[in-house]
Amino acid sequence: MKRVLLAAVLLVAACSAPQAAPVPAPSPSPQTAPPALGTNGAAVPALRWTPCHGPFQCAGAAVPLSYREPKGASITLSVIRLPASDPGRRLGSLFFNFGGPGADGVGELTRFAARYPDELRARFDLVSFDPRGIGGSSPVSCPGADHLPPAGSPLRQPDAFFAASAATGRACAASGALLSHLSTANVARDLELLRQAVGDPALNFYGYSYGTYLGGTYANLFPDKVRAMTLDGTLDLVANATGKPGQEQQPVDVRADVAGAQQRELDEFFAVCAAAGPRCAFSAGDPKQRFAGIFARASRGQGVGSLMRTVDTALYQSGRWKRLAQTLSAMPSDPGPAAPVLDPYVPTHSAGFLAVQCVDSDNPSSVADYTALAARESARQPYFGLGSVFSMAQCVGWPAHDADRYTGPWNRARKNPVLVLNNRFDPATPLHNAEATAAELGDGRVLVVEGYGHTSLDAPSACASAAVVRYLTELSAPAAGTTCAPDAVPFS
Repeated sequence: MKRVLLAAVLLVAACSAPQAAPVPAPSPSPQTAPPALGTNGAAVPALRWTPCHGPFQCAGAAVPLSYREPKGASITLSVIRLPASDPGRRLGSLFFNFGGPGADGVGELTRFAARYPDELRARFDLVSFDPRGIGGSSPVSCPGADHLPPAGSPLRQPDAFFAASAATGRACAASGALLSHLSTANVARDLELLRQAVGDPALNFYGYSYGTYLGGTYANLFPDKVRAMTLDGTLDLVANATGKPGQEQQPVDVRADVAGAQQRELDEFFAVCAAAGPRCAFSAGDPKQRFAGIFARASRGQGVGSLMRTVDTALYQSGRWKRLAQTLSAMPSDPGPAAPVLDPYVPTHSAGFLAVQCVDSDNPSSVADYTALAARESARQPYFGLGSVFSMAQCVGWPAHDADRYTGPWNRARKNPVLVLNNRFDPATPLHNAEATAAELGDGRVLVVEGYGHTSLDAPSACASAAVVRYLTELSAPAAGTTCAPDAVPFS
């Protein structure tokens, strides 16, 4: 699934504005509250840009805490832009979301803006913002959540595991009413106000990973306001929200088959390593069989979690494959049978991630559901299956619900197609998710980069970059079936 896109997310935004205190009143219940599918007459924020971070400009944007009460309590978003370098040819603003949920858009734009092509920076103001509840935009308050002990084993002591996993939610309850207004749908409503605030008649948007879910949500809440939208490292919109019929008792990562995507990329690592010969430290013999022996040995102790955490991290960026090969080559391999894995690697997530994901996605709440899935998925995907089953365990018992989240339909008519960009082997947002989203949108045009890792930021491709620029500037989407080569291949 999606995690914070980059290994180091900047946690403090220099252009954050004063924050409003959470409102103590509870959110309306989903049974009685009417639908709120727009900005409901909310005032467009006035952006007062001031210099920040060298060539950038920063501003604060006041938006409603609840779009059901557009004149009620407000929160302030931290916004940043890099003005277009050729004002005479300027097309408007290009909004970015860099993933997560939980990535701060302010810090990430300062980090990545220089990497975008000159033509893009000439024609657009590059704009981003910290989503509500994140960074400099009224961040969630979860006292002590950063210092919680590990949850332990979901298979050895499941009750204790789920109780410990819920500790972040208990801490975040201190955020009060804010916690019930952090769905992606409300971020999309904020984005619509920001579009109006910068004076653009229609939205230009580039979303990575979780940002593709934000893009897909906006494109269906405000379909007549979309000019151009690029989704890069794409979630399956239906899988992320509710799943298809029959998937109700599956966690979101199981619905998206993240474990299958991880296994496919790991198999590619073995094949590319073997072909690289001495350039890959793990190439001697059969890398796939050697790894099976390493995993089997780790399963007889308690080392599987550490091993798979190392692998999982390396799969996100093929530039890390060389170090992974060196690490694996130093590990003993025992070809004996693997023992049942009782201490799997289960990713843990930041409070900012959970505050959004736990109200966006349906996940089972019964320990019995997880136990049954664990048996099935560990047999289907021995290396990664258990991680996908328990990856959203921190959402069980989450103390908030956003009645204004969006769950479809996803195919509202738009003027122009949506460009859906995905790596062939992406461990977090599989290509089949991108293809599903293109179909769900009804107008998605898929461009495949024949590379590895998560999003084009981790698999740069001059070919794909040129296609994105052409699409955003000329509204010319690539033909169906178009593929691009990455600029670099592992072990070269």
